Parts: sequence; structure tokens; C-alpha cells
Amino acid sequence: MPNRESLTCSNAVKLLSRQTFPALAIKGDVNHETLLALEELSHSEVFDVQSDWSDDIKTLRQLAVHKPHVISEKFIFQHFTTLRLVDRNINEVDRGLLRFTHLNELSLTGNSLSSIKGAHLPRSLTVLQLFANKFTDLNQLAVNPPPNLQHLGVGYNQLTDVSSYLSPFIWPNLLSLDLSHNNIGDVRATLDCVAALPSLRNLSLLANPLTLAPGYTGCTLDLLPHLQILDDTSISDDDRLNFTGISREPVPWDEAIFTVSFPQLTNLREPPPNEPVDEAAFSFPVQRTFSYFMRFSFLSDETTVEGGVVTREGGVATREGGVATREGGVATREGGVATPNTHQNTPIGSLPNLTSTAPPSTAASREIEDLLEDKNLQVFQSDALPWEANLQFDKPIIVRCSNLPSLQTFLSEELQFTLIEKVVESFTTIAPPEPPAPNTPESAKAKKGKDSKEDKKKKKEEPVAKQLKDKDGNVLKWVESVPNYNEIAHIRIKTDSLLNGLVLSGSQDCTVTEKPPTTTPNLEEGRSSVCSNKGKKKGGADKKKKAPSPVPVAPPEPLKLDYTMDRVCWSNVEQCRKWTLHRDLGELL
Repeated sequence: MPNRESLTCSNAVKLLSRQTFPALAIKGDVNHETLLALEELSHSEVFDVQSDWSDDIKTLRQLAVHKPHVISEKFIFQHFTTLRLVDRNINEVDRGLLRFTHLNELSLTGNSLSSIKGAHLPRSLTVLQLFANKFTDLNQLAVNPPPNLQHLGVGYNQLTDVSSYLSPFIWPNLLSLDLSHNNIGDVRATLDCVAALPSLRNLSLLANPLTLAPGYTGCTLDLLPHLQILDDTSISDDDRLNFTGISREPVPWDEAIFTVSFPQLTNLREPPPNEPVDEAAFSFPVQRTFSYFMRFSFLSDETTVEGGVVTREGGVATREGGVATREGGVATREGGVATPNTHQNTPIGSLPNLTSTAPPSTAASREIEDLLEDKNLQVFQSDALPWEANLQFDKPIIVRCSNLPSLQTFLSEELQFTLIEKVVESFTTIAPPEPPAPNTPESAKAKKGKDSKEDKKKKKEEPVAKQLKDKDGNVLKWVESVPNYNEIAHIRIKTDSLLNGLVLSGSQDCTVTEKPPTTTPNLEEGRSSVCSNKGKKKGGADKKKKAPSPVPVAPPEPLKLDYTMDRVCWSNVEQCRKWTLHRDLGELL
């Protein structure tokens, strides 16, 4: 808007009147020459420029040309029925507007109004448009407004709560209400007060944070049975029938729900292979298992974990001496190599922080960390999957957020999806001796007696686990080290389409943050035990394996990630009940 001096409403009308009706600027008697000049001016381009601010200009302009002696400010005030003072930098509506005694429609869109007194509006007014101003409340407007007002438009302002201003005693004849593009986030408080307006038939709350809630549409239709148009869409009988009684459900109405999934990740490079385990040669080299998961930050109400450690039932809970432990002791597996744990809860409340080795700090990751500090975002991750060239993270992740105004701002920005590689090293160590069996009288009698046929048969059927032993005869067991996490790649997407739509999906090449190897790595020397002298000769000399010559590696093909984000919107009461009773996606599906 041009930078010009602010005006009151009545001064703006006077200025436009003098520009549109030149007869008002003529001093002295009106003669034949004056009429000819007015007639000539009425056909000029300048005269047509100021004809859009009222529907009454055409007829009044003819009077200004043919009967200039009757044109006066008082005459104009009495004959105007519509007035559109758009983008005039008006900052005040004074009592001068009351001189428009027959005014039906007033538009003050695109001005600098932060308040307007209802007592300063003509009593005859039926349509009032106040779009794109600076309103944060409607306190003064709700005091003695025009009694016959049928349409009120206050979209594109800064309103956050209207429950105190919408009363059937203040707006008894209001048929249409436009509150679109504000910052209203309380679903029930807003709809309960709107439902009290007896004449309301058309309601628009488009682009407000409360529209992100899955039950917004259903609750509106159930609470306002006489509403005919909602958000510029006509309401059918079937629409209303689907949501009968939904407003009585015990639902967190101000909560938005999203599901995020990654149908496919293609062209993932293969991790380096492990050296083979050779029990006969007492060779037990370190074994690495690789798994991958997607991670992203989102504004959510999920609680954070304590101490930055990912806690889960049956999963990693504590750390002792750098070795990941689970319920029941150290993770062990006799007779083979430990496999990676891929059972992870989603969502989680913080980054996987089970190791001092964090993902490499990149510009993108540092930006995400800043967002976490500024907006108190939560971090979510998919289930970790073992390596495949094409991975499918099929299980959707549920995200819930009840801070709807902040969520609207968050969705207006970009969202980053990051691919994380989890590396767990497994190595052997000397197993502690097994505790002796308790010596009870019954067990003593059983030892003296002969085994029954069933006991002998059972012993034959049960396989005996083969124990791992080092060269010195020590019993070994496999243990897992603290996992390492590496940031492999990421993509950034715009999520603003979720403000108006329900589904956001696409496929995008990833920005690779790790440096792929240019040659094959040398094989590392294995070890059988951290406590044994495996791999050493009696003379003390180390027995080393000859490393193969490095082979050039072709540059990897670009990673491509498919993603889908759905904003949940209930289409009937049954869906509302399912999401309320089953907050876990596995149960829901």
C-alpha cells in the first residue's frame, strides 16, 4: 500500500466526492460554460477512475453534470447506499459516517483499522466488510452495532478469540459471518458461541488454526443444524447425518493428527561386509550390523524421554561400561553373531542418544537443532530396517499436536526428513561362570533316583547349545557395543499445502551428507576376545592378514525418497471413536 497520510473515514469520503463530482469544487454561479466543461469532463479518463468506490456513482454523476446546483455534501451523504473505501489508509471511523443515513453496504477492506466503534456506524447498515486490517479483537464493534447487520466480514486480521463478541443479543439478524484467515485456534469455544447466533446460515473459518483439527467439520455441522454453507461449501443432508452426535464425544477437539510414511527409499549403498567367523581357527573378528531409519522433527505434544535415552519395553534401557544392556542383563547370543535390534517405538521424544558418536554436524542438521531449541519440537523416527538396496518404511508414524496456532506457523515452513544409519559392533568376551543350581531336598532325591523315560526322551530332543571357546578354553559370549549413528542423507519439503489440503506426497532426490568411499576399505584384523591372546604366536609376534589391494568404487546412484503425509480428518462419528479409543496406529489398522 502506498505510503501516504492516514485519514478518517469521513475525510476520505469528502476527498473522493470532490474528485468524483467536480461540481463541488466550483465556486460561484453555475452557467452554460460550466455545464459544457462538466459534460466534457464526464467523458474523460480521469472522471472514470474514481467510479469504483460506490454503486451509486453512475446515477449521481449524471446529476452532477445535468443538475450541478443540487449536488452538495449533504445531498451525497443522503443518497449513498454503498460505500467501498478500499486501501485508503484509513485508521479511524469517526462519527461523520453517521451522516450516511441510507447506507446499506460499507467496505473498509485493506486499511489500517485496529478498532471500530459500533456506535459510529449507520443504523441502516446490513453489510460490513473489514477484511485485511489490524484487528486483534472486536470489543468496540460489539458495543451498540447496527441492529440489522446481516453480514460481517473480518477475515485476514489478527483475531485469536471471538467467543466474547458473538452473542445473539448483539447480532440477532446476522446471516453470514466470515472469520477466515485469522489466528483462531479454540474449536469448541468458537463453535459454541457461533452456534448461539439464531439467524446464521453461512460461516467461513477457512485458514484458521482450528480447521487443522480432524473433528472441526463434524463438530461444526453437529452444533449448527441450520447452517447451509461452511467454508464456501454447501452442506448436504448426508454430510450432516454422518456427524450426528459427534459434538458429544469425549474428544480433544483442539488436537491435530498427522500420519507420516516413507513407502520407498531407493539406491541405498551397500555397507562394507564383515570378516567371516571361523570357530575352528578361533577367529572371532568384530561383526558390524547396519540398520537404517528415517528421522524428522515436528511440533508435537509427545513427552520427551528422561536423560536423552530411548526407553522402550524389551529394548535398550541403560548403559554400563559402554555396553548396551537390556532387561535381564547383557544382550548375548551363544553360537553365533548378535543381530541388530530393529524393534523401536515411534514416535520418540528425543534424538537417539545412546552413544557419544553423534551424526556429523551439517548446515541442515544445525538448522534443525536450532528449530528444536526455538520451538520445542519433538523428534520422530521410523522403525530401523536392515540394509536393502530399496527400503520400505511401511509403518506410518502418528504425530499429534494441540498447539494449533503454532502448528499453523510450523506448517508454513519447510520440513526435513533425514536418513540415519545405525551401526552396532558385536565382539566376544569371556563369559562369567554360571551360578550353581540351588541345592534343595527334592533336587537331591532326584539326583539319587534314576531318570524316567520321559526325562531321557526330553534330553534327547532338546538341542545342546554349542559353546564358543577361545584358544585357551575360555567360554565366550557375544556382546554389543553402544550404537553409532551416522547421518546419510536428507531432503527438505514444503508443507504449506497441508494447511488447505489433507495429503502431501512426492518423490525427491536426497542430498547426501556422507562422503561415499572412492576405494574399497582394507579388512580389519579380527579378534576372538577382548580378554584372550587370540591372534598372537607363542613367540609374541602378531599374525596379520594381508589386506587386499584397494579397488576403485563407482560413484553411487542418487538416493530417492518417496514420502506421504496425511492430515487426519474424520468423515463420520465412527472414525472419531476409533482415533479416540486407539491411539496406537497398530491397533487402529
